[in-house]
Amino acid sequence: MSTSFTPEWLSPSAADLDTFEALFRDSSAIGATPAGGLHRLAASAEDGAVRDLFSDWLRERGFEVRVDAIGNLFGLITFNPGAPYVLCGSHLDSQPSAGRFDGIYGVLAGAVAIDSLARQLRERGELPACNLAVVSWTNEEGARFQPSLIGSSVFTGDLSLQDAWECRDGDGVRLKDALQAIGYLGDGLIDLDVAGYVEIHVEQSDGLERNRLDIGVVRETWAALKQRIRFDGEQNHTGPTPMAARKDALLAAAHAITAVRAEADVQGLGFHSSVGRLEIYPNSPNVVPSRVTLHVEYRSPDTALLAIAGERLTTRLKAVAAATSTSYEVESRALRAPIALHHGFAELAYSVGQQLGLAIGNSVTVSGHDAISLGRHYPACLLFIPSSNGVSHNEAELTQDKDMRTGLHMLTALLHCACSTPNAYR
Repeated sequence: MSTSFTPEWLSPSAADLDTFEALFRDSSAIGATPAGGLHRLAASAEDGAVRDLFSDWLRERGFEVRVDAIGNLFGLITFNPGAPYVLCGSHLDSQPSAGRFDGIYGVLAGAVAIDSLARQLRERGELPACNLAVVSWTNEEGARFQPSLIGSSVFTGDLSLQDAWECRDGDGVRLKDALQAIGYLGDGLIDLDVAGYVEIHVEQSDGLERNRLDIGVVRETWAALKQRIRFDGEQNHTGPTPMAARKDALLAAAHAITAVRAEADVQGLGFHSSVGRLEIYPNSPNVVPSRVTLHVEYRSPDTALLAIAGERLTTRLKAVAAATSTSYEVESRALRAPIALHHGFAELAYSVGQQLGLAIGNSVTVSGHDAISLGRHYPACLLFIPSSNGVSHNEAELTQDKDMRTGLHMLTALLHCACSTPNAYR
């Protein structure tokens, strides 16, 4: 793409900004926590309620609402039935006791931006080259059902529908059944001709705030190695059972957890590790645990480094199992390779931001986003707006109103360029 390209865009009106703020306020009330956060797990009753709110909002404004077989919720604005679609969206589900902004902002800002564009284009009698659609992807977070990014991965074909349906939560409930219970198990997959995908998201880090930037254009992603590891021991009484006779799966897991953290301490700033979830059985104060499952994550921009760390963890797991008289099994292992997001789309976004007079810079994402799923198959653009103090997956998560409004202006302008002149980024 030529950086000399000068786009023409339409901007959201004051009424559009008021509409966004009202929609965001209404969304934030569904699954609200006492501390001002959000607890809205995928395919829960709260997720069903916010989907109902969002679907009604879309229909009232002339969107065609469609739901596919994995629960992805689309709002389509079709100018020309034969033209491709520029998609824009994110997700409405949250982590447990998390924030109001993560994912939700991108869906609601996308809907308002498209509604504003559609109205203005029709008023001007313009027929853009591409249609527009907002989408809320199912189970982006991976909190209730694993893996994360389920909805967008099914849409792109990277995860089969049957495998996605069979994902189960901690109570054994299938994702298919949970979606059916809230009324969002659609019929079949939706086949759209996708010209490109745009996602705007809160940064979940403090880079933009620290550097006093309005918008970050994400150029690259980190890789992630995710493993579910199970230790098996022997259930026994914690009182009379001699210490030397115990086969304590939780003790084995504790040694594994410290090994996972130690890897990050060795590798330095370009490597992150975590064990964010433990499943303990039978989880009773007076019983030696017989089974413990750990969810282990390694993240780095360097896949070779992840491979080395993974091999070192395997060696450590064998030693831990031998020392604790337990056994272990890697139940699942998934490597999400890093990608470079579409250069032309990123350059267009950067140009639009500059011409809007915004302080704009380049960003890298360590977190996973639906834009990563889409970016493996289509031109995709991921934008960040600032997060206060970099706090995320926390009830204290905060993005200022002015930054959300700036992001909506940026998104509306970029979508206008993308749907009106798709050759500007292809």
